[in-house]
Amino acid sequence: MAEWQTIETVAFWITIAFLIILCLGIAIVFFVRVHLKRMLIAQEKLNVEKLIHQEELLRTSVTIQERERKRIASDLHDALIGKLNILSLAMASKTDTVNPEKMLKESIATARRISHDLSPPLLEETSLTEWINEMTTPLRGTYTIELSTRQDPKIKVPKNIKLQLIRILQECINNSIKHANASILSFSLRCTKKYIALQIKDNGKGFNTKKPFQGLGLKNLELRIQLLKGNYRLKSTIHKGTELFMLIKLPKQ
Repeated sequence: MAEWQTIETVAFWITIAFLIILCLGIAIVFFVRVHLKRMLIAQEKLNVEKLIHQEELLRTSVTIQERERKRIASDLHDALIGKLNILSLAMASKTDTVNPEKMLKESIATARRISHDLSPPLLEETSLTEWINEMTTPLRGTYTIELSTRQDPKIKVPKNIKLQLIRILQECINNSIKHANASILSFSLRCTKKYIALQIKDNGKGFNTKKPFQGLGLKNLELRIQLLKGNYRLKSTIHKGTELFMLIKLPKQ
């Protein structure tokens, strides 16, 4: 019998192989435990960041509500009540310096604007395409409007989704005009039975998206998209404009 075939030699190599396998097993278990621990730490950190972000959005929501209340109160006090007071004094003193009919028409127009801001009229009957047209038509004399819409008239968008998208459009238009100093506004809407895809672009001054959002406007957009359980992508380049793309899932019809 060859030397390597002896019982002692075979037992020796079996022991060596067993020890190697045991060491490999221990190493694998160790690395798996380390990897799982790192994953758990990363997941816990992510959960904490999500919680902090949600709390920030909640504070933003309350702040936005208070801002809107102050704005409406200011509109009522300065624009509407002021006109009505002047009209009341003019009628009491019977002065000719104030035109009551003109003042009354202005007051009605102001009340109608405030009412429309609070709750857009004919929300259920008006399609998203018609809403975009209505919101962009007054801008066409001053800004270049690029509009592309495709919506099957048979598809009914729920009222709550439509309202949030209208508010998002209003916020984006306001940001593009007041803050981005844009001259070109582009809107693209695609509405299918399952999804609404909305893209809003401008050629404004842009901003650094890597920095935390400072203003309420962008936080307001994010909050509304989260309420719709939608996904979004925001891209912006300094001096090259901003693009917001969102995808909203529609309930089964």
